Parts: sequence; C-alpha cells; structure tokens
Amino acid sequence: MINIEADEAYRKQVKTNYEFSTWAGHTKEGTADVRLTDVRIGQEQIKRWKLEEAEELPAVRQRRERRYIYVAPESGGRRRLLLTTLECNSVLDAHESLIDVVMTYMAPRLPRCESKGLEVGDICFGSHGDANLSVIFARFNILAETKNAGTEPVSVDEFAREVDSIILSYYGRTPG
Repeated sequence: MINIEADEAYRKQVKTNYEFSTWAGHTKEGTADVRLTDVRIGQEQIKRWKLEEAEELPAVRQRRERRYIYVAPESGGRRRLLLTTLECNSVLDAHESLIDVVMTYMAPRLPRCESKGLEVGDICFGSHGDANLSVIFARFNILAETKNAGTEPVSVDEFAREVDSIILSYYGRTPG
C-alpha cells in the first residue's frame, strides 16, 4: 500500500536538502516564462558521439519525453551514454521534475555541478566521485539527464555541455 503522506514528507525533505526554494522557477536568463517546444538532440548536433537509438515515449500530462543512446565509435561499444529529455510545461514544472529524478538516486544529496567545475543548465546536479558519471539539469522548461550506459565509465561533462548548448540554441526561435 502506498503511503501518500510519507511520500509527501520525503519529497518535502528532498526539496529542503536541495534548497529548492532558492532556485525553483528561476532561470539564469531571468525569464521564467520560457517554454521551448520540440527540442531534439540529433546526430548532426553531437560531435564526438554516434546516435545509436532514439525514441519518443508517449506524452504524459502533455510532456514530451525522448530517450537517446549514444556510443563512442572508437570504444567498440563499451562507452555508451543514455540521454533522457523531458519537455515540461513550465520552468517550475521542469524544476519539480528535477526533484522527482533526484529522489530516485540513493545519495541523500548530489553535488551541484558548479562545485565540480561544470556550468550547464539553470540548475544542475552531478554525481559523487572525481568524474561526473551522471548529470541532471534543467534549462528553461527542459529537463535533461545524461548517464553512463556502457561497460566502460566515462565523464559526461563534455556531452552535457553539448546538450545544454543545443537546448540554448532553441531559445528565441519562432515555433513552427
């Protein structure tokens, strides 16, 4: 049986741990009403990695979710990255979704990317250890999670920077 009160209490505690109230609904550009649509992270945009698989999942609550698997060609398939993007309904919705994702991690708190020298997204969390083996960030209304999916771990920093740059390139575009 699901205990909704316990789930809400845990969510509230996670928000406190991540200082949610200090960044929720804010962007680095100061524009909280930005809503990017149809953001795609295709092969032509990613330099070093080869797109192996892309899939669009059924929309839930009018949110578009896409999953991509990229492989480093020179690795013989041992280095793979899984990228999941979620097109949320608002900046705040993306930040709430970020909390949903960090709640699935075993660590009580993930480090801010800035503390590890990685400047991506409006808000970003990386992994523990010397290298970021996973990165979760929100840029405007887009949530992006990149993590290792291969047998040979690799830092996802460069890849996350490319993904963030692609998302930023949609800012100011006219839909259609």
